[in-house]
Amino acid sequence: MDRIINIFFNEVLKEASTGRVNCGGLYQNILLETKINNKTLYKVNKEIKHNNDFFIPTLNINNLDLLIKLLKEYYIIAKSFIDIDEEDIDQDKYILSNLLNNLTIEDMNNFELYVQNCTKSLINKPLNINESNIGFNKELESDIIISIKKEPINQETPYGLYVKSVKEDNFYDFPIVRFNIIDDTAVIYAVQNNKKFKNNIDNNDYQKKIYRKLFKVNKNFEKEKNIDNIENPENITGISPSALVSLTICLSLLENKGIKKVKIPTFLPIRYNAKEMSYLVKESKMKEKGIPLVKLKNEFHKSQQEHEEIQRNISDKFLRYFRRLEYVFDNIKISSYPFELDSSAHLKINEFHKSNNPFLEELYIMGLNYNMKKDSDFNKTIWIFFYYSTTLTVLLLVYSFPL
Repeated sequence: MDRIINIFFNEVLKEASTGRVNCGGLYQNILLETKINNKTLYKVNKEIKHNNDFFIPTLNINNLDLLIKLLKEYYIIAKSFIDIDEEDIDQDKYILSNLLNNLTIEDMNNFELYVQNCTKSLINKPLNINESNIGFNKELESDIIISIKKEPINQETPYGLYVKSVKEDNFYDFPIVRFNIIDDTAVIYAVQNNKKFKNNIDNNDYQKKIYRKLFKVNKNFEKEKNIDNIENPENITGISPSALVSLTICLSLLENKGIKKVKIPTFLPIRYNAKEMSYLVKESKMKEKGIPLVKLKNEFHKSQQEHEEIQRNISDKFLRYFRRLEYVFDNIKISSYPFELDSSAHLKINEFHKSNNPFLEELYIMGLNYNMKKDSDFNKTIWIFFYYSTTLTVLLLVYSFPL
């Protein structure tokens, strides 16, 4: 177990100060500095720091003994949970380096709590739903099937909410909602298309039909009307109808579960810098090929500007989903925007009463009325056994080794 701690501190964090963590031939683009009790452990390379203007975060470790204990617990749970396809890589280092990818700015300053919450996220399957039919949707003329599935290690969350409509042998996949539930708060990181089972609306009559029906999300939406003093309501029109479907069902299930607080991180500095570092690696390879320095700098500057624009668009679009749902539902309220309280947006889910959109209202009520006990009761014994047996194993292993 001490080997794991050695890998994290003497390899992962050290290499992260260079922007490239080598996991046995598979490189992770991670860039950060590290301090322990306000004393610098690793600083980012001067050349990277002074020749580039992107944000370089600092990981602050405030309680080293506690962190070592929590890292051991996390590793034991993660090792048994995570499936890694690449067999030729350093899997332990890969697990530990991926732990850093979803840090927010606040997590950088409370890393011990972050690691503890990551362990909770692995153990606690959010909503504890297997594949289930939540009912027949009249607007889509289809059954709505939901499931919580395990996600790959490189995604933002260990589990994702999968939603699809089904009619006979036909189906339509809606975007995946990647979220955690930590204590009394849901953390929604992303709503993204299912790349593995991408819909082909050009070749499937059912999917084309669903695609057309999805534009019913715009019913009763007044483009010319000012909304919450937003001068340009077009800000909340040009968004994916299918993403609104997935998020509507997710929020209704959260209310069903009694979760009233939602956190929405819009900026993950490690993931942002990963793209920036990829440009530097590309620039280095181009330099080795003898490409003129002026051209290299122009290309890098252009790529960097494009990345910043993409990041802004991603963050703005993500927030627009929730602003649109705030307009549609009377019980969904954005309580703060990013960098008002912290770097995330915050949402409150109150008791549902009404909606101005019949299609989304029907979906919300389906999720709200879904009887989760059909799944949770069936799996309750298994999950209780898994939780306590895993916790006992962790405690035995952690305290069998000196800190």
